[in-house]
Amino acid sequence: MEHQDSPTPERPIFEALLYPHRSLGPKGYAILLAGTAAIVFLYGMVFLVMGAWPIFGFLGGEWLLFWFLFRKNHRGDDRAERIRLYADHLLFERYDRQGGHTIERLQPYWLSVILDRAEEPDNALYLRSHGKSIAVGAFLSPQERRDLAAELREVLSRHRSAPVPA
Repeated sequence: MEHQDSPTPERPIFEALLYPHRSLGPKGYAILLAGTAAIVFLYGMVFLVMGAWPIFGFLGGEWLLFWFLFRKNHRGDDRAERIRLYADHLLFERYDRQGGHTIERLQPYWLSVILDRAEEPDNALYLRSHGKSIAVGAFLSPQERRDLAAELREVLSRHRSAPVPA
């Protein structure tokens, strides 16, 4: 989760970019694949030297399946959400796994930040305004949703109490 506070006319007053946590970065991914390939190759060579050559092929096939499934898992969660607060509106953008992009525009003065079941592990965060409700950060941890809710409430409160420019 990245955010910035910068009140300039062309920039948002507040911006948060939300995305799922990745415990393994690109370098770690490469090390994992190279390490497992080396181990599988060495085991395969032992069986090849012993004369059990079909096992070498099965180990290679097993590693290819591991690589395919791990790559699919590693690339499969490209979700992201962006929240931007401007002087007269809040813009919520959602990018889904299939590359879809949705944009919601909300009026910040009537916006409510709702954290259902705040202290429970399955809490849910919503932005509500004029009968419209948007779920936010479903991929975040419960504590990250609590922190985001508190930060959004504080930013909206400051924004609502700021003097209106003439």
